Amino acid sequence: MRPCIRPLIPGEPDNELLWGSVLAAGSLIAVTWLSLGLPTPLCPLHSLTGIPCPTCGITRGLGCLLHGNIAAAFLFNPLCMAILFAVLLYLLYATIVVIGGFPRLRWIPSSTHIPGLLRIAVVLLFAANWIYLILRERNLFPSG
Repeated sequence: MRPCIRPLIPGEPDNELLWGSVLAAGSLIAVTWLSLGLPTPLCPLHSLTGIPCPTCGITRGLGCLLHGNIAAAFLFNPLCMAILFAVLLYLLYATIVVIGGFPRLRWIPSSTHIPGLLRIAVVLLFAANWIYLILRERNLFPSG
């Protein structure tokens, strides 16, 4: 995939405004919820089977982030924490291009095989992260 920077085409959806707004609202709700100490839901998969779900640890990780403990947050769920940092970078980018009216970054596939390979890579990343969570649950890795 190769990057392309271009202005919005008339009639083209403003993805940065749309997804930036959705992510900002969700982030604000999550941080407010955790800051107020409101109850967090229990994971049904973990409650029923004892197996952590692929997102297990994200609430505890967010709590660690709010207290400035980045290393502990990554131990709870490395992939989800990496995704959260990517979301923060996207929010920064979206804010800058929307407010400044700058050209937008678009990715153009350089091959028809790239999207399929990216999907496989994402599935493998989630599987590896889930295996880590299961092994950590069995006390083979530290949990922070």
